[in-house]
Amino acid sequence: MRGLRWIVLTMMIVAPVTALAQSVIDAELAPGGKLRFGLNGANSTVVTRNADGTVGGVAPELGRFIAGKIGASFVPVLYATSEAYTDSMEKGEWDICVTGRNPRADMKFDYSPDVIAVEYVLLAAPGKEFGDVSHVDRPGVRIGVARNASADVFLSRSLKSAQLLREPDGVANVVELLRDGKADLFATGTGVALDAAARLPGSKIVGVFHKVSFAVAIPKGRSAAAQGRLTALVNEAKAAGVVTKAIEQAGLKGVQVPPN
Repeated sequence: MRGLRWIVLTMMIVAPVTALAQSVIDAELAPGGKLRFGLNGANSTVVTRNADGTVGGVAPELGRFIAGKIGASFVPVLYATSEAYTDSMEKGEWDICVTGRNPRADMKFDYSPDVIAVEYVLLAAPGKEFGDVSHVDRPGVRIGVARNASADVFLSRSLKSAQLLREPDGVANVVELLRDGKADLFATGTGVALDAAARLPGSKIVGVFHKVSFAVAIPKGRSAAAQGRLTALVNEAKAAGVVTKAIEQAGLKGVQVPPN
C-alpha cells in the first residue's frame, strides 16, 4: 500500500508540471490561445478561396489541424498578393505560416519537415518557341513572375541575360500578360501554368526550371521544444492524410507530399 500511495503522490506532483510545460510550449506557437496563420492568397498551390468566402487548401487545413491539436482558435491572416505576404514577414502579424524554402525565408524562419514539393515551370506565350529551359536566359527574353514569389527569388539569383518582369498582382494576369505580348514567358508553379495554358491557345510549357519545398515556418528565436512540437504536429497531419486530402480537394497538379 505504501508503494501504491507513493506512485499516486508522484503522479499528482508530476502531472501538473507536465501539463504546465506543455501549455507553455503551445503558447509559443499560439500566443493567447489564438493561432494566427499567415496565408499567401495569391498562391493557389497553398491557399484556395471557397464560394462562401472562407479559405481552403494545404495551408489553411494544416492551420486548422494544428490549432485543434493545441487547443487554440484558428485565425487566418490573408494577404491578396505575394508582395504583401512577403512584406508581412517583418511585421509580426501572424505566428506561423506555410512558405517555400528559399534563401530569403531561411534568414527569418525555422521550418517543420517539408509539407509539399512543387515543380516550377516556364509557360511560353503563343508563337514563342524555346527548345527547353536552357534556351531561355538570353538577351531580349522577358519573363513574367509574381513579385516576391518563390520563382522570383530563384530567378533573381540565377538569370544572367533575360529580363525579369515582376507582377505586383501575382499570377492573376498570367494569360493577359502572355496574350498581349508583354512577356515571352511566365514562371510559376505547374498547376497555375496548366490552368493558364488551358485558357490561352497556342501557349505551352517549356519545362521545369526549379523545384520548391514548402514547410510550416515559425520565426527564429522560438525554443527547441516549440520547434519539436511543431515538427510532431506536421508529421501527424501528414500521416493522417490532411495534406493529401487538401491537395485532392483543391485539384492541384504537380504537387507531391514528401515522406516524413
